[in-house]
Amino acid sequence: LQKFPHIAYIALGSNLGDRVKNLNTAVRLLACEETQLMATSFLYMSPPSYVTEQPMFANAVIKIATMLDPVALFHKVKKVEEQVGRQATYRWGPREVDLDIIFY
Repeated sequence: LQKFPHIAYIALGSNLGDRVKNLNTAVRLLACEETQLMATSFLYMSPPSYVTEQPMFANAVIKIATMLDPVALFHKVKKVEEQVGRQATYRWGPREVDLDIIFY
């Protein structure tokens, strides 16, 4: 764990396209030379909030160990969203993938 001194939890969600594939791809891309996957939650489905006329979300949470500082991890997360295919839409709208750092 010395190489990866920081622990972070990342929430993942997807409600466009192949939701499970999108989440799996995001997890695979997050597990790189700067991070190590420690644990994953079960996959669960949830209804959208605020803008409710959209598909259900597939969700999960992962625990990672990382050498990245919070800002670098944020940039990594945003890059992974882009790599999975997230398109800019409107607030609370549907998305291919949404990654949120919920604890660092």
